[in-house]
Amino acid sequence: MGKDSSAVCVASGGLDSTVAATIAKQEGYRLHLLHASYGQMAKDREIEAVRRIAEYLGAELVFVDLSFLKSFGRSALTDPSIDLPLDEEVELDAVSTPRTWVPCRNLVLLSVAASFAESIEASAIFVGFNAEEAQSYPDNRPAFVEAFNRTLENAVASFTPDITVKAPLIAMFKRDIVRKGVEVGAPLELTWSCYLSGEVHCGRCEACQHRKRGFMEAGIEDVTVYAGYEDSMGR
Repeated sequence: MGKDSSAVCVASGGLDSTVAATIAKQEGYRLHLLHASYGQMAKDREIEAVRRIAEYLGAELVFVDLSFLKSFGRSALTDPSIDLPLDEEVELDAVSTPRTWVPCRNLVLLSVAASFAESIEASAIFVGFNAEEAQSYPDNRPAFVEAFNRTLENAVASFTPDITVKAPLIAMFKRDIVRKGVEVGAPLELTWSCYLSGEVHCGRCEACQHRKRGFMEAGIEDVTVYAGYEDSMGR
């Protein structure tokens, strides 16, 4: 990798993508954070978070509008008529895709990221895909990354540098990601995980449950404020 190599980091404003972007910076890439709005209920809080994260990392920040995904419906993240799972036990061995699935979101998002990467001659796309989400979401699995990278070989111009999707957290669970984040100096306190857009994390949705459990199992202090709980660990 040359000293001027750029990386596009798909950034939601959450823990996983922030740790992945921090790893990219540690590896010497010049960062371009790419944040997508697709009609998600947490849009405003995600944008606030990703702005702070970009400033912390010294990264360029680019926004893309994928709101057409909301018009397709079928996701509790974008359609208020579909109940968002709350207060449900998070299953580590889930075999069915939950109703928080947004149809082909990561396929669409990586395609946009690849287009952006080609336009700025970036050599890498960093994503926060991980083993915990992979148990429920097929587009977080190694097979998806491998297949997309094979597709990229035939999807960019011959004069464009090779582009590779990198998923440094692909084998990690949330506790491992929290520990890795502390190790690389990621701004975990700036991140937003909640599926909702309240003043503080709801503490009840699947993403909040993953976050709380990750910090607890990692043995790392969680400074996140959760609504309706007496302390930051949700007790």
